[in-house]
Amino acid sequence: MKKIIGLIFVAALILVSVNAQAQGKKKIKISYSSAKDLVQKIKDNPNAETLYLFKNALDSLPEEVGELKKLKKLVVSSNRLVYIPPVIGELTDLEEISLKNNNLKSLPETIGKLKNLNRLELDHNELESLPESICLLENLEYLSLNDNHLAYLPRYIHKLQNLKFFYIGRNRLLELPVGLNRMTSLIELNVAGSGRMLVVPDMQECRSLERLYIDRTTMFDASFNVRSLPRLEIIVMD
Repeated sequence: MKKIIGLIFVAALILVSVNAQAQGKKKIKISYSSAKDLVQKIKDNPNAETLYLFKNALDSLPEEVGELKKLKKLVVSSNRLVYIPPVIGELTDLEEISLKNNNLKSLPETIGKLKNLNRLELDHNELESLPESICLLENLEYLSLNDNHLAYLPRYIHKLQNLKFFYIGRNRLLELPVGLNRMTSLIELNVAGSGRMLVVPDMQECRSLERLYIDRTTMFDASFNVRSLPRLEIIVMD
C-alpha cells in the first residue's frame, strides 16, 4: 500500500512539474537587472501571454515589448515609468494592463488600438491628461485613474458604454465629464476627492449603478432623484 501511495505521489509531482513548465512558456516573470536582460527575456519568449514586471525600478519599457503579439496581460506596476512606447498599440490581444504606482504624465495615442482591452489600471501616477483615443476602447469594463493630476477627461469618455467600474477619485478635475449619466453600464463610480464642488448629474438612466463614492464637497444636480435608483448606495469618503 505504501508503495502505491509513493507512486501516486511521484506521479503528482511530475504532473505539477509539467504544468509549471507549460505555464512558464506563457508567463514571463522578470526580476529586472538590466535593460539588456529584459530585452533578451522578451526575445526568448515571443509567445508569452503575460508579462509581469512588478517592482523592478523600470523607468521605461523597451520597444521590443511590441514583439509579444500574443500578450494578454501586462503588469508593470510599482516601478518608475515615465514613458510608454507607442508600440504598445500593436499588442492587440491585450485584455489587461496595470501601470499603477509609476511616474507617468501621459499615455501614447496608440493605446486606442487595444480593442480587446477589458481592464486598465492607472492609479497613483502623474497623469495630467489622457489621449482622446482612450474613448475607442469599446470593450473596457474597468478604468481606474485615482490619484493623478487630471484637470479634464477626454470629451467623449462617455462612449465607453461597457464601462462598469470607473474610478476618478483624488484628481484635480474642474468638472465631471459631459455625458457621465449616459454611461449606463456603470456599477461603481468614484468621484471622491476628484475636485472641489463638482456636480454629479442626474444618473437615473444608470440603472446598474450600485455604489457612488463622493466627498463632503460633492454636489448633486437638482434633478437627481436618488429614489430613482433603489439599488444605489452613496458612500461619503473623508
